[in-house]
Amino acid sequence: MNEEGTASANVSGADSIIISRDAQNAPATLYGPFHRLKSPTQTMETAQQQLSSNEIWGKPRRSSDIPQVQCYQGELADDAEGIEFFTPTAPDAGVAPGQARWTGPREGVKVEDDFAKIHVRITKTRYMDGSGNVSEVKVSQKAL
Repeated sequence: MNEEGTASANVSGADSIIISRDAQNAPATLYGPFHRLKSPTQTMETAQQQLSSNEIWGKPRRSSDIPQVQCYQGELADDAEGIEFFTPTAPDAGVAPGQARWTGPREGVKVEDDFAKIHVRITKTRYMDGSGNVSEVKVSQKAL
């Protein structure tokens, strides 16, 4: 653990950063960074809803009936559109390298209406508008 309270850890077979706060400030461990790339299910409008709710939702993958939140491990690349986030819930074990997944129901993953839901702290959003201008927001580090 360094002076900033960060340490490297191995989560689901790849390096992730875990950020911990000291015990005086309501102890919490955050796993990440993780990111989701722009897609038909990860739009700028979706990112705005995620920022408001501090949640990311996921439906079952194709050929599955298990709701799950899926993303990639690591920071959002400088030339990519999407969101970057941390979460207090550890991702599932045994996922392909570079990916992360949360299935539930289990502690930290609730399932409602065929959606898995996890609490997140979004640290960056980046999307292009219709004119090709980049809209990037680095979000404050508010508590979950």
